[in-house]
Amino acid sequence: MEQRYLLASGDLDGAGVPWFSIYRTYPHSWLCCAAAMRGRFGLARQLADRIATFHNPASDGFFADEACTIEEIMTTSMAGLASLWAGRLELARGAGRWLKNLLAVQPDLHRGLYTSWRNGLVTEFSEADAAGHFVDGGKTRQYYFQYGIAAALLSSLAGATGEAHWLDTARAFLQASAHAAEDRYQTPQSGKIGWGAAWTYRLSQLEEDRELVHAVIDGLGALQNDDGSWLATGVYGGARAEADSVVIDVTSEFVALQASMGLVKGV
Repeated sequence: MEQRYLLASGDLDGAGVPWFSIYRTYPHSWLCCAAAMRGRFGLARQLADRIATFHNPASDGFFADEACTIEEIMTTSMAGLASLWAGRLELARGAGRWLKNLLAVQPDLHRGLYTSWRNGLVTEFSEADAAGHFVDGGKTRQYYFQYGIAAALLSSLAGATGEAHWLDTARAFLQASAHAAEDRYQTPQSGKIGWGAAWTYRLSQLEEDRELVHAVIDGLGALQNDDGSWLATGVYGGARAEADSVVIDVTSEFVALQASMGLVKGV
């Protein structure tokens, strides 16, 4: 990755990645965490520097898109985690505050979760863009990962700071997932809920959090193919077989998430 994709600016060459301009620092954030885990601190610093350029000091979130017009849960949570791993605690705290603020202004978590911020909570959008802005409790195959990735950052902040309020907010996101549709723990979009729940359970030791981990693990297990791979049928990859052929990405993710949960099955 460093030889082929890393640019001198700390950015990545995203040519050919269709969503690169929409979720601008998401790959940087995962790679930053991996670099820190491997002791590649120079690489982690370069990536963290680039991620920081998308921080919005007015809201404490991280812009998702190339044009820096909108913030959303997945990008801000992952950028916050990368900042934490890279030793930039104040940026990570800011991302946590952004999540708390976004949760506080939700009109009705029983109906769903609004996930985007543009000088305030984004509640108006086209039907075509709905999936990226709202986890609709009345519909299946939603972006359930938004609940889990938020909890992963917030529980990490609780561990890093010793401040219990971060854990409380992590649990609030996880509990809100219970209002989503019946497939909320059974689709490819569910994996990050198990991840967030596992890291939250590690600190809370509450059976409710532990049961959520097992629900997601069982859901992922039911989706695994006989050859050990996973597809993203109807969710990440769309309904077409051609789109679902990109199995390395989702299979690697599910193995990594299960490892993070401490419950690896079927690897």
